[in-house]
Amino acid sequence: MVRYPRTGTQPETLVKILITVIEKTPSGGATLEDLQEAYAEINDRRPSVRTIYRLIRRLNLFFDPLCYGETPDPGEEPEGAGEPVMGEKAICSRRCGSKTYYIFRRVKSDQPGGAHDATMLLLGMYPQLRGAMKSSIEAAMRSIFRQTLSGLSTFAGILSELEQMVYVSGAFPADPAKSEAMIREILRAIRERKKVRLNYLRTYDGAVTKRVVEPHGLLCRLNNWYLTGRCTQRRQRRVFLLLNIKELEVIENSSYRMPPGFSLKESYRDVWGTWTENESGELETVRLRVRAGPAERFRHNLFHESQQTKELPGGELEVIYRLTAAQEMIPWLMSWSDAIEVLEPAWLREQLINNLQETLRYYRQKQ
Repeated sequence: MVRYPRTGTQPETLVKILITVIEKTPSGGATLEDLQEAYAEINDRRPSVRTIYRLIRRLNLFFDPLCYGETPDPGEEPEGAGEPVMGEKAICSRRCGSKTYYIFRRVKSDQPGGAHDATMLLLGMYPQLRGAMKSSIEAAMRSIFRQTLSGLSTFAGILSELEQMVYVSGAFPADPAKSEAMIREILRAIRERKKVRLNYLRTYDGAVTKRVVEPHGLLCRLNNWYLTGRCTQRRQRRVFLLLNIKELEVIENSSYRMPPGFSLKESYRDVWGTWTENESGELETVRLRVRAGPAERFRHNLFHESQQTKELPGGELEVIYRLTAAQEMIPWLMSWSDAIEVLEPAWLREQLINNLQETLRYYRQKQ
């Protein structure tokens, strides 16, 4: 029997390889180079290709000891005696051109009773798992889920599924607990491709409207959760704030199809907020100057995935974004008062000035 060398980093290395495959699966899979880099993050050295093959084999055996086949012992043969008994590989490879890609496939196994609780736990930590606190959250996940192999399988399967159904912008804590029951039903409706019926409060006039929606996914922006999907009444994609949904019901005898080629991440990755129009405009650069003090929040928090920072004299900070639909930034910019100055684009600076003047004019009329 082949004996593998014992190293103090072996558990962390295996989990790092697994998480890398899971993260890359939605975009086509992890290459050998991706997995070598993941290995090097833990072990400070680049492994051979053979080492990666060996680690993938070990992970597959963790999920299903029979995934590489096993010949029954004499006297234990079922029908088809002598033929290998084959299980399923959790990590599969596929060839595309000159490269091999590894993808995670959900293992057919009974999930533990706490799978729903694990879903909500991961959903609550999802922004950090994708943002600036990624390494710290990975460590927490290893601690929570390494207790049992079934727990690790649950973590892997749920995370892979959430990639398709949830998009979080920024790295702020997401608190799904305040809408937990509704989130569970929305996720179920997406899995089963069922429409939802909801009573929705319109913020501009306070009226409660009835809608039927084909759900496409869940969005989280600055700790606010939204349902995005096709409104059958308007016949186009709309976004609904979960806190304004007064009632939600899954229509059990309904069905719908996702738009061909639809990707939640591709649709909302570049926009600032929850833009719903088909065209959100061209990508443009937004530059802000943040004064000392408030600048600390930008050093430690990611307000958009494109955020970059540049240190300025006196503790100030230049913050740069590359995004579309920048007009959605205006209410957020106004909330910072004089802590932020818009440097570019010029139209956004002028629009912000106009909004501030309108606000000032309103208050002067009230005196």
